[in-house]
Amino acid sequence: MDISAREKSIWIEFIITGAVSLYYFFASYMLSGWAQIASYEMGIVVRNVIIFSMIASIILYGLFGRETPEDKDERDLAIESKGNACGYFALTILCGLLVAFIMLSEGRVLLGKASAINGPVAMHLILIALMISALFKQASQLFHYRRG
Repeated sequence: MDISAREKSIWIEFIITGAVSLYYFFASYMLSGWAQIASYEMGIVVRNVIIFSMIASIILYGLFGRETPEDKDERDLAIESKGNACGYFALTILCGLLVAFIMLSEGRVLLGKASAINGPVAMHLILIALMISALFKQASQLFHYRRG
């Protein structure tokens, strides 16, 4: 399978983004269910995420990203713009769903039921939306490169 240097770079970004996101969201949820963000343990999780992403970047780019990417041509620019559009559409839809979820949970408060949305939970939901949109952008770019 012939793969360009730009496509390798997108694959590496996709793998790192997915792995770091899974680790962060799993580890932070296991701490307190996203109920708090200002704690010593959360600082350790953030430190580990930073170290993990740096080490993964160094290893993956060292092993697979040795070639210098060539200048972008019209095809690369078109694929990049399609990927950006897909990522922004995903982000818009996810943020709309987040706003609807918050509005529905506020309605539950008016009915006397407890709401599970507070500042830290909303922050993590926004981070999830950002990570998913980044993964959609990278996956879309990889799809368009493979499709030709």
